[in-house]
Amino acid sequence: MSIPTLVTLICAVLICARLLTYRRRGARYRLGYSCAAWLLIAGTGTVAIRIITQSSYPAGWGIALVMAVFAWLVWRARGNVAHIIQLKRI
Repeated sequence: MSIPTLVTLICAVLICARLLTYRRRGARYRLGYSCAAWLLIAGTGTVAIRIITQSSYPAGWGIALVMAVFAWLVWRARGNVAHIIQLKRI
């Protein structure tokens, strides 16, 4: 397994695990953000499974960098997708 593929795998697992363990603790429920979180969990989980089972092409440095930045954002926001996206009217 190449280094970029390993970085992508680690980041995908970290993102998926952090989103799965998110607790609202008084934050209000928002359907749109909940659906976005579900899609992120499904997507990163699929990436991790495909890398582990070697059923996809190895990842390059570009996707590894994007996954690393996104993993940092998810951990910084403590798994709160609303804090990552923060859609505001202009």
